[in-house]
Amino acid sequence: MKKISLVFVCLFLVPVLNALGEEMVIEATQDAFVCDCDPGATNPFAGDQFLAQGRISSCYHRTFIYWDLSDIPEGAVIESAEFRIYCAQRDGAPSGEMLYFRVLEDWDEATVTFGNRPAHTEDDGIILTQWPSANAWHSVDITDFTIDWFAGVTDNYGLYCTARNCTTMNDCLYYSSRVSVPAYRPRLVVTYSTSAALDPVTWGEVKVLN
Repeated sequence: MKKISLVFVCLFLVPVLNALGEEMVIEATQDAFVCDCDPGATNPFAGDQFLAQGRISSCYHRTFIYWDLSDIPEGAVIESAEFRIYCAQRDGAPSGEMLYFRVLEDWDEATVTFGNRPAHTEDDGIILTQWPSANAWHSVDITDFTIDWFAGVTDNYGLYCTARNCTTMNDCLYYSSRVSVPAYRPRLVVTYSTSAALDPVTWGEVKVLN
């Protein structure tokens, strides 16, 4: 006689976390530059299609820039964040350092000046000695800043870009977020990963005939 055995197999597949790598390009929400030689002006000399960083004569240009990170999915793990800005013009010879710090107060791109500029912190600042060339992108790794902004460890008021120790004229003129060609606008390129759970599956009552 043929024997029939019933084997009950219940396999519960534990949800698997699947890392999904993504890259997001975030355009600046606000940007402007100021100059210590014209302390009451916003975007002096060059107009609001440009930003500037460096030294002209005895004056220093400083840029403020801010990105809204709210489109990054909740729970995402940020792997890298690179600030990219296009250098339209270079004046003088490279010298000194380019400095990047976190801004500590709110500001408005339409009214910020050297005289009313927001405070910034120099803790964990980024210092570069390699200045950009004209007609080229300039990139700065601000991964640590962005991770803390996104996690709420520090408030996100954007980035302060300045310079020091320039022994001669040395100034970079960048395109701003208002330049007419969108491809040249400054941006933050964020690479992040998320976790996607696979649906649990149950198998049961598998008949085995002997």
